[in-house]
Amino acid sequence: MDVTEHVKTALHQTDSLKRFDITVVTLKGDVRLIGVLDSQAQIDETIKIARASDGAHT
Repeated sequence: MDVTEHVKTALHQTDSLKRFDITVVTLKGDVRLIGVLDSQAQIDETIKIARASDGAHT
């Protein structure tokens, strides 16, 4: 499984985020997240999940 799929899977398994349409784009381990969330807390959680995913650069 590549980095993009790891991030997508983790986001879809998170109850507070799975209802949002978040696009995940990865280039050489750099992850870009594109989407609209309801709060800064959700943004922070999304970033935390992406950074913790296998293969993502921190």
